[in-house]
Amino acid sequence: MTISSIFTFNFNKKIMKRKLFPLAFIIYPILFFSQVGINTQTPHPSSVLDIQSDTKGLVVPRLTTAAINTLAATASEGLIVFDKEKKSFFGWDGSKWQNLGYEEINTVPSATNATISGNYTIGSVLTGNYTFSDAESNPDNATTFIWRSADDVSGTNAVDILSATSQVLTLTVSEQNKYIQFCVTPGSSVGASPGLQKCSSWGGIVGANQAPTASAVSITGTSIQGQTLTGNYTYNDAEGNTQGTSTFRWTRSDDASGTNEATIAGATGLNYLLAAADVNKYIKFYVTPIAASGTLLGTETGSSYIGPVTLPSLISGDVFNEGFESGAANGYFTLATTSANANTGVVSGNSAAGWSPSNSPKFASGTRGYQFGGTSGATGANVVFLSPVIDATQYTNNMTFSMRVAAFGTSSGQGLDSGTNDNILVEVSSDGGSTYTTTLQQGGNSNANWAFSATGNATTTYGTNFSQNSGSGNNLATGPSTLSITGIPNTISQLRFRITVKHNQTAAQDEYWVIDDIKLVAP
Repeated sequence: MTISSIFTFNFNKKIMKRKLFPLAFIIYPILFFSQVGINTQTPHPSSVLDIQSDTKGLVVPRLTTAAINTLAATASEGLIVFDKEKKSFFGWDGSKWQNLGYEEINTVPSATNATISGNYTIGSVLTGNYTFSDAESNPDNATTFIWRSADDVSGTNAVDILSATSQVLTLTVSEQNKYIQFCVTPGSSVGASPGLQKCSSWGGIVGANQAPTASAVSITGTSIQGQTLTGNYTYNDAEGNTQGTSTFRWTRSDDASGTNEATIAGATGLNYLLAAADVNKYIKFYVTPIAASGTLLGTETGSSYIGPVTLPSLISGDVFNEGFESGAANGYFTLATTSANANTGVVSGNSAAGWSPSNSPKFASGTRGYQFGGTSGATGANVVFLSPVIDATQYTNNMTFSMRVAAFGTSSGQGLDSGTNDNILVEVSSDGGSTYTTTLQQGGNSNANWAFSATGNATTTYGTNFSQNSGSGNNLATGPSTLSITGIPNTISQLRFRITVKHNQTAAQDEYWVIDDIKLVAP
């Protein structure tokens, strides 16, 4: 039995070119029985709702394209809407909208130019490339990918690589000695989809992870004793593995052919300071590249020889000038030892407002100095700087050593104390550092402090020993801010300097030495 007041509606299907999908439509909102007829007393037994009419139609929900796309998130399979912008019916198939009009209204997307980029070695990342096209400009948002491996470029024994379903592939040992192919099936969440699968050519063969290499190995700098050479190179790794801790060495030989080549002891950095032993020799730089992952150790590669190393043509002027401007205390002078209870480091800027002297530069020139203090409870904290061995015979007589010194307290009334506890000792050797004779020592005194602008000096001549304490009290205008040794002869072929800074802190840190501009000048 049907509802007594019923309407009739006929939905006429229209065929153009090929076929039109049938539309199965709306259920009347109130159902009293298993079948409902509108404008008919006898609904067809196969229908839930039978609408009959010779003059009217059925209107379904009319949405914009944007609203239909938003509706996709909650759509139920079988949902039908009308796109009032595209003038077409769409039905949700459970995963995407299907155009319910004529098939010719929308064409499937296509993929062209399928290629692979990347290095065919284990650990490398390959990238699949393609060009997506769609006649209706539908988005590329449902495209799928697969990767395959095979025994040769013809695809013999080709198999899909499991789980390789993205546009990139990281090669593993499973792919070693194989050839690789990338395939793309173009797809879109709207319109006709998917398109035909397209595959790249087979690429390979996949090799083992390659060791890093060093190229463009060279030396920059001037081959003159006392000058610093720098080793240069370019690190390379086929798989893109980053550089680990590569190692370096320097050698000296009798000629540019490498006769009697020998590794220089201790020369293991990128920089090398030419010494007296290098005069008339040829120098070479070697690097062994090391990767942080993958195959770690590469092959050692060397530069060309440079030389011969000559004596400096300069016979006057600065022999050295250590101002700590490189940001490290290992420029010309070597930081030989530092006790565990020392508090040291390169500094810049001014002292703090509460210090004494306050707001004073912690450098004599440039922008950096070297600050030294002890730690709480320290006894005999010290740091030792060593110069290289200097052949003074190439310079004029009466060479002068000098350095700048400042002393700071962390507040008024604090500073450097007795010279036996807090002092700076300069020593001179004529035998390359086996023994030291001439000494100059400057100590503190009763919480003394002064800035680099102080005008005092502590001076001695070569061959004598000299020691003094500063005046006591804060902010000494005549504090010994310059220490110097004069009359150093140019007859010494193994001249060397040693500087020891000592600090005997027994309470909370409240005092610092700062040194700068360590010079040797041949006037």
